[in-house]
Amino acid sequence: MSEAYVYQPESRLSDYEQSVAILRSKCSQLKTEWVDPRPHLDEISQRILANEILLRQLNADVSGFRAYFDRAEYATRYPEYYRNNLSEKAFEHFVAQQLLNPGPSDVFIDIASEGSPLPQIMQRLYGSASYAQDIMYRPGMNGTQIGGDACSMPVSNGFASCATLTCSLEHFEGDGDTRLFRELCRVLRTGGRVVVIPLYIFLEPAIQTDPTYSATLEIPFDRGATVYCAKGWRNRHGRWYSPETLRSRIMDACPEMRFTVYRLWNTDAVDPSIYARFVLVGQRL
Repeated sequence: MSEAYVYQPESRLSDYEQSVAILRSKCSQLKTEWVDPRPHLDEISQRILANEILLRQLNADVSGFRAYFDRAEYATRYPEYYRNNLSEKAFEHFVAQQLLNPGPSDVFIDIASEGSPLPQIMQRLYGSASYAQDIMYRPGMNGTQIGGDACSMPVSNGFASCATLTCSLEHFEGDGDTRLFRELCRVLRTGGRVVVIPLYIFLEPAIQTDPTYSATLEIPFDRGATVYCAKGWRNRHGRWYSPETLRSRIMDACPEMRFTVYRLWNTDAVDPSIYARFVLVGQRL
């Protein structure tokens, strides 16, 4: 990624069909639908195991989530935050803190944070020193904001003990996802962990895009990936891994980390709108 990157560009085409036609001339494998993993979750899980990736089950803690939601004060402190999608976002934050188990001795980075309240919540509820990183921020270290490319953060080796990517890894284009995890191997101290939720994983490597945002741009869609045109999505790039590309792009590229994939169960009991189904955790060895 470069500093000129904008994942929701203001300049776009207004006609969906025209946009699809432009993309079709560029992409050999294209479908006019959203990626939908739900009918394939068992098969995806089997493929994860077949690729010798550690897979565990994580049951949604309904009462724990509700207690966290109230303690974090989403409704009163952050009333405008993802107003139409708050259950999903708050659940992502809840699962991340479950898996990180943060405390006062931790240094936390929320990567591609944009306007997320998660760094504030981590500091307020758990006492962790918390930083928000985003390419949209002013470059460099500015208080608790880290601006610039997440693949080259202006922090020292072993700076952080925990990190999150909530609905953000999919936006790292080209080899940005691989470079990001190589950077995390530097930034995380021994034993440090990063949580990616949702882990967007499917039967085949795919890129989801809103063609009205991407058709006129030179976006580096992954070679061999099927491009899914998601009408009304309002994002230019969202990578879905196959189990094989998850291993090759992330795990094999980062032998300094131990990885676990969690499959989420019982999310409908929290809220039927929740779409996260898998989580990735990497721990620095």
